[in-house]
Amino acid sequence: MLDLRAVGTVAYLIALLWVSSCARRTSLTRDDLRSKLVSASSYAAELEMFIDRVRQGRVTKLFVQGHATQLEKELKRSAEELDHSTPQSGTEPPFQECRKEVDFLRRELVLLPTLTGNDGALQSEREQIKRSRERLTDASSLL
Repeated sequence: MLDLRAVGTVAYLIALLWVSSCARRTSLTRDDLRSKLVSASSYAAELEMFIDRVRQGRVTKLFVQGHATQLEKELKRSAEELDHSTPQSGTEPPFQECRKEVDFLRRELVLLPTLTGNDGALQSEREQIKRSRERLTDASSLL
């Protein structure tokens, strides 16, 4: 026979898990989203300058690896914050663009240390990151 108390406990736990998962999502205001877009754009600009320094031979391979790892961790944190956020009504397109570009920048940072010494690939990478930064700026202008 079914124990009604056990069924009730399971139903309560499921409801509690559902409520707690919803509680972790935060609503992102227009200003919050604008800040996230500016931050992502700043990371892209920093990455462009970093690539310039790598192309000029001003940094060691070890520094490239360490700096890329650090920037990727910061972008990962941003991505996680976006993943746990809900955009305010009317801000969905810039929100999605921000998520997409943050993910793109993270992927490129993982690739960057493998490109050291390949000037053509680094130049191409820089151009892609520049376009990403421009898309972030365009998304920010929609707010």
